[in-house]
Amino acid sequence: MRRYYDSETLKSILGQKTSLEYSDDLECLSKNTIYKIILSEKQYNFPYVNIFEDKIENNFTASFIKNEDRKKAKEHLKAIFLNANHLFVYDKFINKNQKQFIKFAEECFPRKKLNIFYPIENIMKFPKNLCSNLKNIYKEWLVVENKDAEINEKYDYLHDRYIIVDKKIQIILTSGIDNLMNIKKDFTYIIREL
Repeated sequence: MRRYYDSETLKSILGQKTSLEYSDDLECLSKNTIYKIILSEKQYNFPYVNIFEDKIENNFTASFIKNEDRKKAKEHLKAIFLNANHLFVYDKFINKNQKQFIKFAEECFPRKKLNIFYPIENIMKFPKNLCSNLKNIYKEWLVVENKDAEINEKYDYLHDRYIIVDKKIQIILTSGIDNLMNIKKDFTYIIREL
């Protein structure tokens, strides 16, 4: 077998009590790490993760348990939205949670010209009162149905909730905007580059 690490290096990586030998291969070593992966420039088969292009990615994530303050999450999202020109909002429960969404927009959307798009699906179409409530927050927000066929096709009948920022950043809200604003339940969001 090919030698990758000496025994002292292995002990420093894996701790003093390891049964691994310095001659163990990378696949064997990866089984004893937290993430169980090996970063690679050329390989794609698990446990290898290609650092240039792979389904397993390194993204920004934050999780909050119930009753935990979400101030930092709101500040983070607000910073991402600050320079945005276009936001596409996909949340199949938005009509049921309009008050929370309006509160979210008030706290996090920038007070500047901004296009806010919603899906064409009836269940997620913003009702007129929601559109006008958003316009009342800031007059230069344009709130309209999304006409981008690529986005409409990709974000169709999905479980999670999404906000797409300028077609560059995808924010995945695993339990919806309402759980960002209401701390009675847990909340997780993931930010990834498109």
